[in-house]
Amino acid sequence: MRNLSNRPFGRVFSLSLLCFGLAFAVPARAQTSSPAINQDEINKQLLQRLQEVQEEVKQLKAQLAAPAPAAVPVALVAVTPAPPAEAAPAPVAAAPAAEEAEAVNEVAPRLKMEIFGDVGAQSISHDPDTFLFGSFDLFATSRLSSKITTLGELLFIAENDNSISVDVERLVMRYQASKYFAVTVGRYHTWVGYYNSAYNKAELLETTTDRPFMYNFDDSGGVLPMQDVGVNVTGQVPSGKLGLNYVVEVGNGRAWGLNAEPAQSNQDANNSKSINGGLFIRPRKYSGLQAGFSLRHDNLSIPGSPIGETIATAHAVYNDGNYEILNEGVFVRHNEVGVGQYNTNAFYTQWSRAFHAYRPYFRYQYFNAPSTDPVWATANPSNLVPAYVTSFVGRINGPAVGVRYNFNENAAMKFQYDRIQLRDLPTANVLNSQIAFSF
Repeated sequence: MRNLSNRPFGRVFSLSLLCFGLAFAVPARAQTSSPAINQDEINKQLLQRLQEVQEEVKQLKAQLAAPAPAAVPVALVAVTPAPPAEAAPAPVAAAPAAEEAEAVNEVAPRLKMEIFGDVGAQSISHDPDTFLFGSFDLFATSRLSSKITTLGELLFIAENDNSISVDVERLVMRYQASKYFAVTVGRYHTWVGYYNSAYNKAELLETTTDRPFMYNFDDSGGVLPMQDVGVNVTGQVPSGKLGLNYVVEVGNGRAWGLNAEPAQSNQDANNSKSINGGLFIRPRKYSGLQAGFSLRHDNLSIPGSPIGETIATAHAVYNDGNYEILNEGVFVRHNEVGVGQYNTNAFYTQWSRAFHAYRPYFRYQYFNAPSTDPVWATANPSNLVPAYVTSFVGRINGPAVGVRYNFNENAAMKFQYDRIQLRDLPTANVLNSQIAFSF
């Protein structure tokens, strides 16, 4: 028989064991669950960091795949003038170039200078064969702002007496308000015909070894006003695909007479100003085509009666870089008050085509002026006439054939043969070779 007095003690003992077990079981469970919570947080942090690293790797790969920006040479920054209608963004140089730029004068980046020169040899049937120094041309441009540019050209040229003369060929400042209006002031090349505005003194830019006679400068026996001092206004005329442009010039005009400097750079000989105007088209449909005309009037002050001079020109040219077709005509009228009128006619045509580095060409030119014209009577003799001829020769005409070879874009060699007929003089056979270059 069981002893009942022991039952309460057993229950108490059992409850005590249960409480003791729970007391140890609960902390143990808390200790095992707490590390699980901390591990979750750590996993989340590691996953987030992994994503950040992957994103950084993607960025580094993108930077390595993109081409590194080339360092812009300091001498070329802002050298090429930006289009007048838009301001070009400043180029961003790499760090080394930026450090070098700090050591350069701030004027240099906006100044662009080119140097042209030419040398050669000549054989004329009535003169001794000779090597010759052609010209040395310093050509500088600068962009002062988005709308203002300047241009200067200093020329060293060999004279017939073997001296070297210095000539400020051009010095102008240009303000371009828009594509419809630009004004230039200073000493400029006149817009008398196409050739004088398209080709300047740099022989490298011309296909032939020389200019057509009617567009020669005065120091080479030329008779037309190739330079003036004054104001030039030009721009586009709203005309759609026709591409109409206008030119208006007002200048001192030119002096004329023995030992006179044609371009009146400092003092006009009279109160009358030269006025020149022209129109030309550049149709969009025919790239390289240009056609136009000009009309100029001036009152010349020369010894004797005043003379009114009117010069009309017309041109139609096509030049797409492969084919070159130039055609121009000139009519000059001198009206001597109380005496009479004297008319001069001139034209040239020039054709060439490029075959890789070679460009053969043909030119025929004609100039016919009255021998009694009082203006031409004091003109310098042409370089094509014999040395013993000291007066102006009224008629010069004949063909020329030649070939030009381009070593590269900065140097070319030319060979040219002219057969020139001169009024009252023997026909001249002329061989020219020329090396023209820029540096």
